[in-house]
Amino acid sequence: MEHIAESELAFYAFDPTAVSEERRRAIESHIADCAVCRTAYEFFAVAEEDLSDADVWERNMGSATRESLMAYAARIAEEDEEAAELLKPLFDAPARVAWANLHRQKRFLNGGVVRQLNARALALRESEPLDALTFADAAIAIAEALPDDTYPAKAIYELRGKAWEHRAVAQTVLGDFAAAYDSLARAERAHKKLASPAFGLAAVSLIRASVHYCQQQFAEAEAIAEKAERAYAHLGDDERRMSALFLRGGIRFEASDLSGAIVLFRQVLDYGESTNNSRWIARSLNALGNCESDRGNLGEASMHFQKALALLREIGPANERISTQWGIARVLLRAGKCHEAIRRLRDAAAEFEARGIVTDAALVSLDIADGLLALDQTHQIVNLAARMFRVFTDAGMLTGALTALAYIKEAAAAGTLTPDDLQSVRVFLRQAKRQPELLFVRPPTRNR
Repeated sequence: MEHIAESELAFYAFDPTAVSEERRRAIESHIADCAVCRTAYEFFAVAEEDLSDADVWERNMGSATRESLMAYAARIAEEDEEAAELLKPLFDAPARVAWANLHRQKRFLNGGVVRQLNARALALRESEPLDALTFADAAIAIAEALPDDTYPAKAIYELRGKAWEHRAVAQTVLGDFAAAYDSLARAERAHKKLASPAFGLAAVSLIRASVHYCQQQFAEAEAIAEKAERAYAHLGDDERRMSALFLRGGIRFEASDLSGAIVLFRQVLDYGESTNNSRWIARSLNALGNCESDRGNLGEASMHFQKALALLREIGPANERISTQWGIARVLLRAGKCHEAIRRLRDAAAEFEARGIVTDAALVSLDIADGLLALDQTHQIVNLAARMFRVFTDAGMLTGALTALAYIKEAAAAGTLTPDDLQSVRVFLRQAKRQPELLFVRPPTRNR
């Protein structure tokens, strides 16, 4: 994917009306899909809020003229071009030792390098959290080494705050929640130094809500997510407000408040339809499908999933498309169409596995096991569990999931496996996905 020039992104952020309508649509479509360009745009958008304030400019650079704004944008673009050249060899062959020592080399001490590292951390923080942590740490080290007056309006604190945010998300994915809270506290302190800290503080609240959510602290998570939602509503940032609203819906879903989750997900759907935002339409339809499936409304669930799938086949991303296909297969399983459901579930599990999303592959495999159990084909579950055990081992995921899968294999081989056993393991794997240090406790022995 070709990236949009930083200078053009800066120009667009400072004055969207100066860009032709056709080009404006192209930029908006691109930054919706490209994490690198979205990060750059978000930096310029926040900088515009701070730097277009006459009082801020007069304190720092004098009159807030368009020429001074564009000169600032040109400086940023020049820094980013230089940073791209400097970092390309390292990005092509990353070595954690090299990234850790980057701030000790004078040529890397500029804001462009921090923005590039922040963009890379953002792109990887959920899919490759260890790499994202490396890039965030390097960004933090360089940003902290730069003088506080590197940019007007204390904009260096925006770079520092974002780097700490990316670090917090990566730590959350890795299950290091105490460290994530510390990183968020540091991000918050950085954002409070800005002349207009509201966007940064709202972002910190949204991430903090996610950390509580991952720890199954649902009441705290929703209260903080609602705080972020209100902040974004006040700021007029509907896109990020939807992120907070969607998280609230996910919290309600995980807390088994399906009616409450449906209300929130429908608000996201209404927003997506009113703005013709295919991504939000697809995500909310998929979420509504999961809710209705769990409520036993299989026809309505199937309708939501099918509509979401039609969109996701066009716009992606692949993991959300596979999740929707998984939802359709679960509807078939609950409708008693076990053979067709198992066929579709095997396809979904294979796609997740091919992309390294092994926990979801294991969760799909548990649904396959449910179908096999209903068909009285327990012997196949032994092979299924053994295979997933190997997949987790090969992926280096030596967690409690291995014990859980071993338990499934053992119970299936003994002929004592029940749907309740599968559900116990399912609940554990979903929790262990967010808390890798969890240990699996065998379900109590029941009359079988």
